[in-house]
Amino acid sequence: MQKNNFPFTQIRVDKLKPADKTVVYSDTKQQNLKLSITPSGKSSYYARFKACGQSYNIRIGCVSVLTLDDARHRVIELMNYYRREAKQTSVRSMQYTIQRAFDVYFQNHLSFKPTKGNQQHSLSLNYNNHLKPIFGKLDVRELGTKLLAKSFKELGNRKGYAIHNKCVVVLKAMFNYCLEYEDDFPLEFNPAAKLKKMATVARTRYLSPKEANILITTLYENKHPVYTDMFLIALFTGARISNVKSMKWGEVKFEEKLWIVPAIKTKSKKTYFLPLTNHALHILQNRYNSRDPNVQFVFPSLRFSATGYATGGDHYWKDIIIKAGLHSTDRDCRLRQHDLRRTFATFQALAGVDIATISQTLGHADVKNTQIYAQISVGKARDAINKGFGIISS
Repeated sequence: MQKNNFPFTQIRVDKLKPADKTVVYSDTKQQNLKLSITPSGKSSYYARFKACGQSYNIRIGCVSVLTLDDARHRVIELMNYYRREAKQTSVRSMQYTIQRAFDVYFQNHLSFKPTKGNQQHSLSLNYNNHLKPIFGKLDVRELGTKLLAKSFKELGNRKGYAIHNKCVVVLKAMFNYCLEYEDDFPLEFNPAAKLKKMATVARTRYLSPKEANILITTLYENKHPVYTDMFLIALFTGARISNVKSMKWGEVKFEEKLWIVPAIKTKSKKTYFLPLTNHALHILQNRYNSRDPNVQFVFPSLRFSATGYATGGDHYWKDIIIKAGLHSTDRDCRLRQHDLRRTFATFQALAGVDIATISQTLGHADVKNTQIYAQISVGKARDAINKGFGIISS
């Protein structure tokens, strides 16, 4: 008795006879190829398969007209065609929003980038705060270069170059990811490819000795258990505020008057040894004497923090510079926390300290990064540092 499933050969197909009812045979070599023989003896090849959940049963042709090899090739062609069409139809009917593009980029790439504690990655923060409200619900196929150019120009005017440029980076990155790894996304090119970053404004803001005295006085008049000393240490050491926040007692060497900042924290990825001034030592010694011996951080968080050390401080900083009369509506003139680092370097330059030494105290890997401070005239008040910090007793 002939089985219904067997590997088709031309000879075996030609020998098949009609039965009392229609019989369908399956080719075990090409399982989607079927052969139907009716009681009247009509023999036909069929392609039977599924594409995106839909079943197809397509007549290919008569056995007397098609060879077996032609029938098998035709099955493959039909399957490829219908599955491709079904996929394209699915893509056209599916919502591929900007939000969905960011979600897959975040889940499969950005979420693996290291962050401090439970903080958001800066790219995620800028997308959620500035791009999501504008583009989140928009389909990627509707995102044109003209719309992007207009929207980003408005964003730059409202928020400034820093936020604008971060948003350019995240938009380009997420679309590049989708092009590279998400085959189902209907993208043929990166729609953000032509977006350009705004020219950055070179910051030259630093405190004059008079302003430094005013700031220090205001900090002490509005004493905070953590942030007052934190910003003073940033001023007296020239360290980046992120390094100051995460400062540990194990890094402070009182006898050597040094702060050893490990390579894992520095931008240059090199350990550097920061000399501590009398002002900085006085603050650190007072904090050390009143410290909790079970806490490793110099500036521990006053409430639960995933990092263990104090983060934030922006509201306190803004309040201080407003009270000190150092706030400005102009973003480029407004005093920022990083300007304390620039002030530290500038006071050294005003006092005649050579650029190489300043570069070492800032932890710069290249003196070129310190050149901006060399542009200041050293003909003025070589005792600028003492005048600037004179309000603090050693």
